[in-house]
Amino acid sequence: MNIKTADEKQRKQALIAETALKMFEENDFYDISINSIAQKSHIAKGTVFNYFKTKENIFMHLLLVGYQKFFLETLNQLQKTKLTTEDELKSFLLANTKDLIENHLTLIKLNALRGPILEGKASKEETIEGRQRLYEVHERLAKFIHDSFPSIGVKTANKIFIIQSSIASGLINLSNLDSFNQEPIRVDMNDFKVSILNDSIETFDFYLTGLLGK
Repeated sequence: MNIKTADEKQRKQALIAETALKMFEENDFYDISINSIAQKSHIAKGTVFNYFKTKENIFMHLLLVGYQKFFLETLNQLQKTKLTTEDELKSFLLANTKDLIENHLTLIKLNALRGPILEGKASKEETIEGRQRLYEVHERLAKFIHDSFPSIGVKTANKIFIIQSSIASGLINLSNLDSFNQEPIRVDMNDFKVSILNDSIETFDFYLTGLLGK
């Protein structure tokens, strides 16, 4: 395959993925189809299948590549800020959580779909390959934290970001308990309401306090 052809394929794959991501930001997962993605991308439906065999493959790709980019950005920010104390690290991680929720909420929503929905029809081989690449980035990030703060082991540093995402994903799954199909339930369920941003940061703060003793 020549370079031009490879670049064209990469651009077309990126176009399909970006179109699907924009649609997911505005629509429910179940309301999106391969056909609608093809129409929005202005390409043939068969062309989409050349790159992604199922809709779930597209969104699994978005999830894995999206988190790779997010953690690479996190690593770059850590390298630039040159933190020296655990208090500074904690503040950085809480700000990082705020960034994740405010600017990358679709990643968290996709993560909530991963186990129950995406893995059912996504390619196992492609998912494992993507997850291995994500793991490599995750390890680099964890090792950097360990090198900067030796009291925090690599495994523990890895777990910090797993906990971060799991808190936000869990709150997304438990949000809107006071409504059904986006329509408010006409019963007082005010205490069921959660703030994905505020409650995630508060809960993650508790976790970091216990972990770092700060």
